Amino acid sequence: MYLSRLVIDAVKPIGEYSIIDLANDIAKYVKNGDVFIKVVEVDIHTEGLKVVIEGSKINFEGIQKALKDRGAVINSLDEATVSSNGKSKK
Repeated sequence: MYLSRLVIDAVKPIGEYSIIDLANDIAKYVKNGDVFIKVVEVDIHTEGLKVVIEGSKINFEGIQKALKDRGAVINSLDEATVSSNGKSKK
C-alpha cells in the first residue's frame, strides 16, 4: 500500500522562506509526483497553507520532517488516498 495523495492544512512562519522553498523540501519525499502549495490565510506572524501532494509513493514521515525543519506546523490532514499498486489514480 502506498500513499498517493495527501492534502495538509498547515501554518508556517511569515517571511522566513518562500512556499517554493518549502515545496522543494517536500518534493524530496515524493516519487513521480507534484507538490502544490497555496497560501490561504495571512496574519502578523504566520501564513496558513493548503498543501496538496500527489505521487506514486509519498513518504509521510519525510514530509512531516521537512515541515518541522522549516518551522511549519500541521494543523490537520484533510485528505489521504492510498493506492495498492504504487501508482497514482487520477
